[in-house]
Amino acid sequence: MKRTVSLFGLPGLALSGLAVAALAGFGVLSRDPGPPPFDAPATVTVPAGTVDWRPLGNFSYEGKARTPRPIATDVAGFEIMQQQVTRAQYAACIEDGACTPVPTSAASGKDLPQTHVNWYDATAFASWYAKRTGLPWRLPTDVEWQLAAGARYGDAAAPPEARDPGQRMLESYRSGVFLRGSASLPVRPAGAFGKNARGIEDMGGNIWEWTDGCMKNGRIAQSGRVTLTSDYCGVRIAGGRHRAAIIDFVRDASVGGCAVGLPPDHLGFRLVRGEG
Repeated sequence: MKRTVSLFGLPGLALSGLAVAALAGFGVLSRDPGPPPFDAPATVTVPAGTVDWRPLGNFSYEGKARTPRPIATDVAGFEIMQQQVTRAQYAACIEDGACTPVPTSAASGKDLPQTHVNWYDATAFASWYAKRTGLPWRLPTDVEWQLAAGARYGDAAAPPEARDPGQRMLESYRSGVFLRGSASLPVRPAGAFGKNARGIEDMGGNIWEWTDGCMKNGRIAQSGRVTLTSDYCGVRIAGGRHRAAIIDFVRDASVGGCAVGLPPDHLGFRLVRGEG
């Protein structure tokens, strides 16, 4: 049996069912995703650079827990949303059946940043928005987030010389309190915490942002060199006034679910456009 299909605007092409299926598999007969669900968000281009990245997780030196020193890490350039994803934008994903409803909604302030989302919620939104626009939207990696944050980045890790696990935890907590500063608890409109040197808004505010970064496990050599042995991606890294390691299904880390250090006030996210 033959079907008549239109390819690249050329009507009347008769193909067998098998040929149609084959072409569809190669994306030739792809569906139009339709109009974008909302106006394209403003983005900022972050040029390639190098960050002093300290892997967050469990590390040992000669069988004892230690904190690794920062590792100079090259990061390719990328494009990132100037503002965090809003409640109205997230509501469009809910309406499309691709995102899970969460306690904070557009009804209580559509232009406010979306909070009370876990890593799965943020990932589902990114996947949906990429499909709706045909563009490669995704969560940033933790090193991309650090590069984008610039001077607003806070590393609350304990110093490497803090060898005792209890001391390391206490030092991390104290560092987190210091880096948190005087951020207010209520969710505030976009731009309330100002722009950083790159022109990206609210990276030093009271909403921590999900990344695709995972907790790490590894060993530290006598030279200080770090060998990463495995990832634990049941815990993801959120960027904010200090880094936080959050269990991936948690939507409100202030009441529990922070794996390391001081918990964030709120959890939200913004997306990067480009291949990872």
